[in-house]
Amino acid sequence: MKVAVVGGGISGLTIIRKLLSQDEIQHDLTIDLFDKTGDFIVGAPYTKDTKEAIMNEHAQDLSIIPEKPDDFLDWLRENHADYATNDAFVPREYYGGYLFDRLVRFLESDKVVKHQVAIVDYDTKRLQDEAGQWYEGYDAIFFTIGHPPYADYYELEGTPNYINHPVPLEEKLSELDANRPIGIIGTGLTALDVTKYLLKTYDLKQPLRLYTNDTTPFKTVKFTRYQGDIHLSFSDEWIREQADADGFIGLQTMVDTFLSDLATNGIDIWQLLELYGTGSIDEIRLAIERRDESLGKLRRYIVMMTIYLSDLYNALTPMDRDRYHNKYERIFNHFRSQIPVESLQVVLENLDNGRLEIVTNLEAIMSENNGFVLKTSNGGRYEADYLINCTGFQFDIRKALDFDPLIKNLYNREILTPYFRGGAMVTWPHCQIVSSRFGVLPNVYMLGHWISKIHYGNNNIHLCIKQAERVADAFIAGISEG
Repeated sequence: MKVAVVGGGISGLTIIRKLLSQDEIQHDLTIDLFDKTGDFIVGAPYTKDTKEAIMNEHAQDLSIIPEKPDDFLDWLRENHADYATNDAFVPREYYGGYLFDRLVRFLESDKVVKHQVAIVDYDTKRLQDEAGQWYEGYDAIFFTIGHPPYADYYELEGTPNYINHPVPLEEKLSELDANRPIGIIGTGLTALDVTKYLLKTYDLKQPLRLYTNDTTPFKTVKFTRYQGDIHLSFSDEWIREQADADGFIGLQTMVDTFLSDLATNGIDIWQLLELYGTGSIDEIRLAIERRDESLGKLRRYIVMMTIYLSDLYNALTPMDRDRYHNKYERIFNHFRSQIPVESLQVVLENLDNGRLEIVTNLEAIMSENNGFVLKTSNGGRYEADYLINCTGFQFDIRKALDFDPLIKNLYNREILTPYFRGGAMVTWPHCQIVSSRFGVLPNVYMLGHWISKIHYGNNNIHLCIKQAERVADAFIAGISEG
């Protein structure tokens, strides 16, 4: 059996781990692993970078070995003891080191052939690299290709001093002129990592500005990890029991269960919304002052729920998904995407000392006189000589074609079909590519951010591992049945 895995990050290595664990397919198994950077396992999210770029989960929640929940903490004690605490927000490069140490043995298998090349095209049972070479005869192909390009909402790509993709920070941001005004578009986690890096690295002569098109800048604050018991009704068994004959569960059933669980856990969601529901600077200050245990409880509940999030989302009917997006998603993500307190403390300190400013209601950006003019909907006008884009990823396939030749070729030949909510269309739960021309492609799978509008919530490493295992299991089961 010959298998191709395109992308050497956590999903790709999970596929490889599962295939290597199946004795019945070992005798003739060959796995070709393709990664254009050769940065196997670690990948772009966890590559070597500044320590200001941190994980957004507590160290206690980051083990990749379910039967050893403290495995990451044990690794930290051996390698970076200063961070070996339950509540630590660890530098991303340290987590990359952990992943490498735990997964490298699968790369070293004689069944795995590593190729440091960029795959740019696919045809039936074969792949083509950027030099035109074809690799052929695959029984299955797993595209685990990681992040889409950064979104360029203001169409500034190619403009001098516009940095569309700021990661790795030390590589992309190490040669700025501290005498010139710098702006950051966005106020999410990457924007705050960039903020911390710039404030630490440069003696800026003008205030650093964070721009957002929203009326308030942030989500809620993440403090220490709640260590008490939490009641969670959602489970794989709950989903099976609640699903109707077609596999659907009503949105109201999920909402009622969610609210009932919060009440059981002593979490008053309506009070939390009243106190911290907008993400304003005043609310952030209040949250840090109060250290509200209910925020920690809610965060812990959502972390426990996340492993079921994709299955819950896909158990909704399309109309219920619309209702969820329109009525509940903003609130849910407001509390799900909490920001580490240490990052927000840096923000508040530098707001107070004048080194940082936050501009809301951003409406337009123009390139002008070798710099940028930024305008807000309430009449504000600001200037910057450098602009750093931290607005997130581009999930519209048609707008990403110039940045990714593989996606471009798959789209142009109608192998990859855009999903109307963003990203690519795949089957659920087995993630086989759905082509508008050819239908479901047998044994051709896609995982990662390109399917995150179907594999909902998959910016979580445990969800990525769970889904990669499920896809590999489905392929193996199909081979066994055949």
